[in-house]
Amino acid sequence: MANNQLINDMIITKRALPLFRDTNGFIKNVDRSYDSYFGKSGAKIGASVNVRLPNDPVVGDGPVVSPQSITERSIPLTIAYRKHVSLSFDTQERTLNIDDFSGRYIEPSVNNLTGTVANIAMQLALGAANMVRNTDENGNTIAPSSDTWLKAKAKLTKQHAPTMDRFAVLDPDTDANTVSGLMGLFNPQAKIGDQTTTGSMQAPLLGVKEWISDQTCLVTTTGSYDGKATATGSVTNITNTGNAIPGQISPTAYPQNSVIGCSALNGGLNVGDIITIAGVHQVNRVTKQSYGTPMQFVVTQPAASGATSIVVSPALVGPSSDGSQAQYQTVDKAPAADAVIGLVGKAGETIRRNLLFNKKAMTLVTVDLMEVNKGVVDCGMANLDGISMRTLTYYNGTDDTLGTRLDVLFGIGVLRPEWMCIVPDIIDAG
Repeated sequence: MANNQLINDMIITKRALPLFRDTNGFIKNVDRSYDSYFGKSGAKIGASVNVRLPNDPVVGDGPVVSPQSITERSIPLTIAYRKHVSLSFDTQERTLNIDDFSGRYIEPSVNNLTGTVANIAMQLALGAANMVRNTDENGNTIAPSSDTWLKAKAKLTKQHAPTMDRFAVLDPDTDANTVSGLMGLFNPQAKIGDQTTTGSMQAPLLGVKEWISDQTCLVTTTGSYDGKATATGSVTNITNTGNAIPGQISPTAYPQNSVIGCSALNGGLNVGDIITIAGVHQVNRVTKQSYGTPMQFVVTQPAASGATSIVVSPALVGPSSDGSQAQYQTVDKAPAADAVIGLVGKAGETIRRNLLFNKKAMTLVTVDLMEVNKGVVDCGMANLDGISMRTLTYYNGTDDTLGTRLDVLFGIGVLRPEWMCIVPDIIDAG
């Protein structure tokens, strides 16, 4: 019973941290290399650093050079969230041994806290523009097959995403559908045996380092757009905050989004919907040569029926006016007037947004909160593998209860949305 008195906020924090790190496979495998930019203390909501994206110099030809100015791009990474779980219990409950206390209080609290962070990450993943669908003979989305996942892997490779550290996050229903579809199709037999035994995808398989079953995968419904509007040929690049880029600044300086002019939409588009523009093809980001496949753009702002413009990402950056390569070029040509704007998927489909991603596509930073030593019973703050958490306990003498809160102050951002690919699965209306 003597060990019961050892429970304090530092012990609670140190028990909670590995649970926070490991409870959710998605959050566990998001990059955390930018924590040091915010230091160990002092950062508050709104604190921000600009994370530089890789430069993209144009390759010249022959012995004569024409020096080019390199326009650097960056994305702000902001401490935008503070989430907590608060508990209340009497002093007698605080005398439980740490295992009982952890099982009754810490584990469910951290599970919900981590799930909230994962949900925020999933919402940000609506910015992924790549999508690979498995369809039936009528063009309806169906459960992904091995071919679907391999094509999604190819999407990331074409965007020069590193082949290491690729992870798949699947809704539990899609996980079940995928395991069922792959049973017996692949060697080694031991891996298939593990899948059959556990009922979950096992890694590594199909070039994926880890398969993560996660109930925080978003379920979204595609807009009602009929896929018949046409482009006007007007394209305006805007910053990631939605501000128009001034004329004196290169449009490639902050090419986060583009506004595509179009004829009036028949039916609306939702955030996360994927569109294509006839004749606008994806290019190799290094050689700028066309792949000959339609470039996919994700809708980043809702577009109501009747709208005459669509805000999309990535920015539509074509070649220079003389046809030569351009920095940060994403497509082989600008949209022609009257080019049809298509919808990837069917209008009104409700899908599970399973995600294949490279670790460096998204980053998470947590910041140390101040340790409070006055007016409280106890306070403990600790850091594990770049994740910081604080536990604070205060006393209410009127009813002899203790209030304990677990706090996480963090920022999360998508740095390379092209290194993510949506692999949808249909929600059966029945």
